[in-house]
Amino acid sequence: MATPRKSEILLKAIELFHNERCKNGDPAFAITPTEQELAENGFIQTARSSLMRDQYRSQVEGKDYVENFADFQFDDAEAMRTTSFVSGSRGVGKSDVCMRIAEQLQNEGITVIVFDPSCDWVKRSSIEQYLTVKPFSDLPIPETSTIFDISRLTPNEAQRSVERFCKTLFEFQIDNSVERFYIIFEEAQIYFPLAALSSKNTQNTMRLLTVGRNFNVSMGAISQFPALVSKELIKHSGQVWIGCCAEPNTVRYWGGIIGKSAEKLKDLQNGEFVYYCRNKISLTEIAPYESEVRKTQIQIPEVQPTQPTNQSINIIPLAKLFILLGFAVLVLYSLRGM
Repeated sequence: MATPRKSEILLKAIELFHNERCKNGDPAFAITPTEQELAENGFIQTARSSLMRDQYRSQVEGKDYVENFADFQFDDAEAMRTTSFVSGSRGVGKSDVCMRIAEQLQNEGITVIVFDPSCDWVKRSSIEQYLTVKPFSDLPIPETSTIFDISRLTPNEAQRSVERFCKTLFEFQIDNSVERFYIIFEEAQIYFPLAALSSKNTQNTMRLLTVGRNFNVSMGAISQFPALVSKELIKHSGQVWIGCCAEPNTVRYWGGIIGKSAEKLKDLQNGEFVYYCRNKISLTEIAPYESEVRKTQIQIPEVQPTQPTNQSINIIPLAKLFILLGFAVLVLYSLRGM
């Protein structure tokens, strides 16, 4: 999907500006706001999002979904080219979708990294290795698929740790992009909030989102609240699974993207999803994911303090020597004065 032109965004932003003034009883259509004023008041971002939704709607409006449910659908090549996004109400099977994705990608030699805030992945997924993250920890780049258990972190602590990790991973892949990584973000609204594109606090996660595929890094995101997620994340999602959601605002949100198919969302059962991939819409279902893989907990290496060696210079005797020399110089200078 093409990004709207700047001229189109500005025209839409001015329209939204005047609509807002009309609602407040002051139309004043003779006033033309500057681009800076529009940006500072959020009209530029809202206009861009509105135009993108209109493009989605024009692409999918009137398309019918397949009435019969198919087996779980997933395109692994598409997953490494673009982002994957999973949404739906609580308990509908969002994590089950990504656990199935993780299993398939691991079978193809791709290193899967999961940020797990609920220990659900530690209990049920096929990833063998997990690491319990402490606040302010710097996370290592794992050599094999790994779950980062962030259940002990607050959302702010988790966001900061993930942001630092994304920076480290990106720099690592610049020098060594042979390894392929797929990162799964549970509660994606924490790491990709609405203002993520312009925020300094999310510049590294957004960099992985926008150009990560050039360095063999792709990602999947899970969120119950799609309206709180950056529109850039949705735009980059080549595959979307949407589970049951009856909340009217959320249904309307998806209606702007998948058209009339959003009407099906409130009738879905747990494990049933509307699957949207490259302008094609169908229904898919997945059974609850269970794995018998035993987990191995690993630890972040602790930084050890440097111990003095036997060859270390002891400065105390030297200090004493310099004091004695200074005292001797003073005595000799005094004697010369006499």
